Amino acid sequence: MEISIPEKVLFETEIYEIDDNLKVKNGQVKVTENRVLIKSNGNLKLLYVSGVKMLEIKKEERWGHFLAGAIFLISAGIMYLFGVEYGIKSFSSALFFFILPTVFLSLALILLYWWFVTRSYLLEMSTEFGRRVKIRSKCREDLVEIANAVELVKMGAVRRLQMRSEKWGERSFI
Repeated sequence: MEISIPEKVLFETEIYEIDDNLKVKNGQVKVTENRVLIKSNGNLKLLYVSGVKMLEIKKEERWGHFLAGAIFLISAGIMYLFGVEYGIKSFSSALFFFILPTVFLSLALILLYWWFVTRSYLLEMSTEFGRRVKIRSKCREDLVEIANAVELVKMGAVRRLQMRSEKWGERSFI
């Protein structure tokens, strides 16, 4: 069952985010004359534009993943160098100079890949009631367009354009 929207949809875009567990979430954002409708993976959020106090676009770099990957990479390199220097002569030296650095190297590569994939931009809409609605996307331009559409509706520019076109005898939505 689909939610019917009584107003004209002014702006609509597809967004996606890559979550911490590397699942891709697809979503759709619609901005109407009074509301913002956010639909993604079975979740539906409906936000009245008049209740939005602040819009903020920021970049989430996820530096923790990068830092952990870099530490594991440096540690693996140091252990491999010790293995070359002292050689592998027993099981414990093979464990410390070959197996453990290989595990560290694989973890480092996974963490660095995870950091690269999960970096994204975040649009936070703060409401009058202290709630924050977050929209995440890899593309900053989509979030800027959403923020611009919300601001135009909030300022009333859309209604003024509609009234002006009705006065001239045209009935169109911009």
